Amino acid sequence: MQLCATKKANPFRRNRLLRDASYQAVYDAMVLDDSIHIFGEGAEVKVHYDAPKIESEYSERVHTLPISEDGNVNFAVGASLLGVKPIVDIIGADFLYRCMDSIANTAAKLNFLRPGEEGRTIVIRSEFMTGGPTTGQRPEALFAHIPGLRVVVPSTPRDAYGLMRSALGTPGVTLYFEDRMVEDDGFFLDSDLKVGETVPFGEGAWRRFGQRGTVLIVTYGVMRQRVERIVNEWGKGDPYRQPNLDCFVMDLRSICPWDYPLAREMLRRTGGNLLIVEPDIAYGGVGAEIAACMAETRPGTKVKRLGARKATTPAAQALHDSMLPTDEEIVNAIREFTDYS
Repeated sequence: MQLCATKKANPFRRNRLLRDASYQAVYDAMVLDDSIHIFGEGAEVKVHYDAPKIESEYSERVHTLPISEDGNVNFAVGASLLGVKPIVDIIGADFLYRCMDSIANTAAKLNFLRPGEEGRTIVIRSEFMTGGPTTGQRPEALFAHIPGLRVVVPSTPRDAYGLMRSALGTPGVTLYFEDRMVEDDGFFLDSDLKVGETVPFGEGAWRRFGQRGTVLIVTYGVMRQRVERIVNEWGKGDPYRQPNLDCFVMDLRSICPWDYPLAREMLRRTGGNLLIVEPDIAYGGVGAEIAACMAETRPGTKVKRLGARKATTPAAQALHDSMLPTDEEIVNAIREFTDYS
């Protein structure tokens, strides 16, 4: 399988590799399972643009619904009771606020309130967009709090494919987020990606940089990409800087459940130095939960969190970017755990 990146940067920051991989996963699953259907506003147009194979071969399973995000989720819940595996396309993550009751009170409780029946499978797909107080928010931490929901945020094409296959193949409700701020540049084309390959829920990715690992950096989404770039490139070509910061980097991939055992083992190897870098608002966020769990597990753990500022998202993309931790802030945080200067 070969994924192809767009050569020119997209002004709308719609990365191609993540989207191609997630739709490839949907297509491969639809080939094997005729119960999978796609629902959403403008679904036919979107599939035509992103996944023409789905539209041409399975058009009868692509359903464009009215502009009613909350109603569309409830429609998908009803369809799941009839044996359908719906993928509900909520275009922007901000619109999920309109669906809180249908997701948190209906979909999330579905398999708990119907004991003895086969578990229902629902995938709610959405995107973290950029720019604007009502089109640039990240509600992943809100949904991670609700029992009965899984929350995943892939940041590589391989993870996008594998997590979507897991979501479609596992009973339950999955919030599947694509992060538009993740850039296509720097990805390797996964030509050896196997059809049907999955990424288990709650399994993080361990990426090691350096020999020993003086600090564990836990991250996800666009910040995973930026952290790895910083760790790889910091100090190259500068005789006064230490190249290749010696770190362990853990990509969560799955926000809920998250890979507590892997984080605990990686933290042990660093001697208890933990840096959390998240793209969402740090206050009450995913990083706060991880920091609390790690501090309870290993007394004496030294923890630092970096995240977006608690502010309304500005309309300009450049200003939106400025809300996130900068390269300098990340490097300075790493230095707090090391002897680098």
